[in-house]
Amino acid sequence: MKTLLQSFHWQKLLLLLCLLLLPTLPASAEKTDWYDKDYNFSQIKKAVVYDVVLTDTAEFESDLLNQTLQEEYLKNAQRPQYHLIRPDKAAVLSPDNPNEAADVYIQCELLKWHNDSYIKEPYTTWESRTATRTKKLPNGQKVSETYSYTVPVYHPARTVYTSTVRLKFEVFDSKTNKRIMARDELRLRDDSNHGEKGIFGRISKSFFDDLNKKITR
Repeated sequence: MKTLLQSFHWQKLLLLLCLLLLPTLPASAEKTDWYDKDYNFSQIKKAVVYDVVLTDTAEFESDLLNQTLQEEYLKNAQRPQYHLIRPDKAAVLSPDNPNEAADVYIQCELLKWHNDSYIKEPYTTWESRTATRTKKLPNGQKVSETYSYTVPVYHPARTVYTSTVRLKFEVFDSKTNKRIMARDELRLRDDSNHGEKGIFGRISKSFFDDLNKKITR
């Protein structure tokens, strides 16, 4: 009975180890943040949000991508608790200075949109395996027990596809035109072929969620 309990505990430990070793998609990010510590973000009730300036479009697959990205960006720009005003409406509300139709205005620029690949060299790892065997006890009773062992596993060279996106966000006070918040973020993801659109959405969501935290703090 004791042997069976020990075997059961070992199975649980091995299962936990396997879960911890599940493969994940390598990713990296470089983010530079700045905000005016003296600015009262809670006073922001309205924001003029401009379209993304698409600077790096050399690898755009089609003209439709432009419209898709703008829609994704505006969807995330609606996340903060302010009234979003588009530039055309701002021009009607405040003809002399459209930015003054709101408390702040927000600009964004796409600085990098890149799909690439590299060769990952072959390598070998040692991995755990489990098996079951029958063991005969001193009293003649036969019981099954689970044991573990390690084996070498060879991983051949392979091509790893990567996706890279870099966005710059800036928030300005409408009355002074002074920048009150900015972020420059680059994200690179391995095992991602033409996955830039998903990265673009995640970067945008992260920025506007953080802006909302400052507004509602």
